[in-house]
Amino acid sequence: MKQHRFLLEAGNLLNQMREIRRDLHQHPELGTQEIRTSRIVADYLKQLGLDVHTAIGGHGVVATLSAKETGKCVALRADMDALPVEEKNVVPYASARSGVAHCCGHDGHTAILLGAASLLCKFSDRLQGSVKFVFQPSEDLAPGGAIPMIADGALRNPDVDGIFSLHLNPDLPEGTVGIKSGFCTISSAEFILRMIGKGCHVASPHEGVDPVIMAAMVIMAGQTIVSSKTNPLDPAILSFCTVHGGTASNIIPEEVTLTGSIRTLDPEKREALANELDQVARGVARSSGGACRLEIKREYPSVFNHPELTAEFKGSAAKIVPGDNVIDKQSPSMTGEDVAYFHQKVPGVHWLLGTANPALGFTHPLHSPLFDFNEEVMSLGAAIQACCAVDFLSNRQKGPLSRFKG
Repeated sequence: MKQHRFLLEAGNLLNQMREIRRDLHQHPELGTQEIRTSRIVADYLKQLGLDVHTAIGGHGVVATLSAKETGKCVALRADMDALPVEEKNVVPYASARSGVAHCCGHDGHTAILLGAASLLCKFSDRLQGSVKFVFQPSEDLAPGGAIPMIADGALRNPDVDGIFSLHLNPDLPEGTVGIKSGFCTISSAEFILRMIGKGCHVASPHEGVDPVIMAAMVIMAGQTIVSSKTNPLDPAILSFCTVHGGTASNIIPEEVTLTGSIRTLDPEKREALANELDQVARGVARSSGGACRLEIKREYPSVFNHPELTAEFKGSAAKIVPGDNVIDKQSPSMTGEDVAYFHQKVPGVHWLLGTANPALGFTHPLHSPLFDFNEEVMSLGAAIQACCAVDFLSNRQKGPLSRFKG
């Protein structure tokens, strides 16, 4: 397969993308705190001669390349925030901040999109319209940075007609492209469940109501909700992730707090699982002589990939990687993504760039303190993003997308 011109040029940009990625990796910033990151992004885009706007929806950055006055506008989006994780990788570019690390690949997403911006500036003569580069803060901190960016006009002036974004994925072989038409992620919600008892001395348990035991009963019963209340063919998760309570080994506490996540493809099923959890908790509390309080924090809706645009994207990706490396995913991911809010406004495609490379040790999952990836895949990411932007604008010269919305 003869290398596409974009891929050849992206190879020339690899050292630059690697340098940016490693700098961001060493200096990670949590959601709503991306001050340094956004400054680096804005400075790079200004050097490219783009029209750059900062402080969009917080620390978001939007830059526009207006290569042609007529024609449509396509957006390319990347997220910039890091995670509250203590990195365990022993590498020269490891996080210099205790308890904060880019263990979800957002540093790579940012570097890739900057590379794509450089590519499209170099080949702007191929563009049949405008390109917006959207660098979003706070993807991993609900309610996310997409809604504030949209409110601040990230999709206006010029109006965006379609949007593309990528996510590095260690479940797919390095250099492959994963894409699913239609709903490709789930609808998520965080829950905070307080099991309220009556504190007492451990030597007199009959004088109190033990919330630790209540919490344990809820956890055990709660693990059967999905298996007993949902169709096995429907993707659904109800997981307990933290347990907090107590101050000393000789005191039965007043309260234990459980937190976790509910994830389904259908928002209505998400509500049904939340109601089932509430019923389980109430039953345990009532039988134990205690009480409970359940708070549900609705998070991101499912990401919907426009079917027609997905088909166009696969054609663009196949210009950069062999066609066999463009993989049709059959099932949605159980992760959440606030790019869903962008897709609710304009047709979009959210795709996956494989990073699994056992020979080099890149096998750890997203959000693991050991997650890392072979930086050479950034050339592929930048080339594909640039190619799909060019093709989107060219295809819109032939006609609009169908009105297909999930």
